[in-house]
Amino acid sequence: MATLKFYIKTKGNPSNIYVRFIQGREIDCYARTNILIDPKLWSDKKNDLKPLVDNETKELYRSRIDELKNVIIKSFNKDFSDGNLINSKWLSSLIDSHYKRPTNENDYRIFFVPFIEKFADESENRINLKTGKKISYRTIQKYRTTVKQIKEFEEKQNMKFKLTDINLEFHKNYTAYLKLELKYSNTMIEKIISQIKGFVLEAKERGYEVNNDIESKKFSFARDEPIDTFLNENEIDLIFNLDLSGNESLSNARDWIIFGVWTGLRVSDLNRIHQFQFSKDTIIISETEKNSANVEIPLHSQVKATLEKRGGELPKAISIQKLNDYIKIVCQKAGITEVILGNLKNPDTNRKEKGYYPKYKLIASHCFRRSFASNHYGKIDDRTIMAITTHKSHSQFMKYIKTTQKEYVDKLSKYWEEREEIKKSKNKMKIIS
Repeated sequence: MATLKFYIKTKGNPSNIYVRFIQGREIDCYARTNILIDPKLWSDKKNDLKPLVDNETKELYRSRIDELKNVIIKSFNKDFSDGNLINSKWLSSLIDSHYKRPTNENDYRIFFVPFIEKFADESENRINLKTGKKISYRTIQKYRTTVKQIKEFEEKQNMKFKLTDINLEFHKNYTAYLKLELKYSNTMIEKIISQIKGFVLEAKERGYEVNNDIESKKFSFARDEPIDTFLNENEIDLIFNLDLSGNESLSNARDWIIFGVWTGLRVSDLNRIHQFQFSKDTIIISETEKNSANVEIPLHSQVKATLEKRGGELPKAISIQKLNDYIKIVCQKAGITEVILGNLKNPDTNRKEKGYYPKYKLIASHCFRRSFASNHYGKIDDRTIMAITTHKSHSQFMKYIKTTQKEYVDKLSKYWEEREEIKKSKNKMKIIS
């Protein structure tokens, strides 16, 4: 049977109470409990508080010691059965864990940044349970970016955040730092806060102590109202009919635009379009990049014409950065120069700024899928469009639908005109009768 003895080594006040754990002849180890006491109150001979100690003090110390006894015995029974090495290091580590005391500043059970770093490292060989795929390199890079940002904030605050420090006070200070000092947009801050919340909830899931503030509705951030640009059908026709015979790079970029706006593919899937199966009238994709969906997309007449023009060959592969540069030139040449409200990155600050800009400057590859959804919305049922865009929820799909203020005005004017025509027709019928 295991024996536990509690004693002190020094006469200085306060003194640390030590524990000695003995099990048979093979196990005899000791460690500091980090329970501090005035040595005048303790009797090593009795392995207990002295009789004259007041009841309140006795109750306080005995409850702590009894709790620690139970933890040691319970952990020994499990760890010994599991074949773990039982020694003084084991006992010391067990006590630190019980009191949630970090072993060092890189203890991922206690500190926030080390936890994220460990989670990011593990994610390199982790499977996303929703998709059955490995966590993407891009996602892991986002984790590491968050680590870098929080480390910089820690330096400014001159502290290392524990998991329990991620509370509403942290939220207030960190969002102010991101907004006022780093000049981040509300949408970027919302993404960062959402990711931080995910890390803390993961730590809680693993049994580590966290602050309950993470569950609060206030631990969030409101996104900016999006100002997303898309190409309408008239603008797409201008691009399709543009004579670019003298410039192969721009002609190739124009063909990518046509493929993008009439297939509804994500940019990540458009990048690997050469892997897909083409029949006479459709593109067959066995598995989309983001959500592993199977999809069959009919070929639009402009896509068919582009393939015929290229002798059945797809546009040449090009980097997203180069494609986005060429897209703007193509759109400018096509006369898509209307000044509209949008967000454009300022090269000096590397931040997007809201303002009025020529539309061609706001067009990039991410506009393709939005153009597909917006141009078909209201003309065919939403389920049909979602079957092509592979949106899983209608709420996510609706975020892609963009209609300009001018188009709303035109729709309302057209509706009123149609109503007036119906009234006139009815009046004529009355007069004839």
